[in-house]
Amino acid sequence: MLLQASHVGYRGRDDLYEAFHPDGTREGGEPVAPIRGLSPKTSRRANLALGRGNGILIQPSRMEEAGQMHTDYLAVWDRSRAYAAAVLALLRART
Repeated sequence: MLLQASHVGYRGRDDLYEAFHPDGTREGGEPVAPIRGLSPKTSRRANLALGRGNGILIQPSRMEEAGQMHTDYLAVWDRSRAYAAAVLALLRART
């Protein structure tokens, strides 16, 4: 169950990004204007797919969510490695 939650979260991380025009500072810049006639989500995805803008960044309003997703992903990775190590130890103990 936890591995599936991580998988879904990992696949959903592309929703965090947006195309932007940097202004030369580390985190400064303007997001690319939305495409008229499309919903904000569809417009954001189209901007990314079409390569509009000069860069890609995580939407500022979703930075906390991105950090939590990263933490969750790494925690599940650690658990899966521990599980694999336990399985290998059991297999070696049987031989």
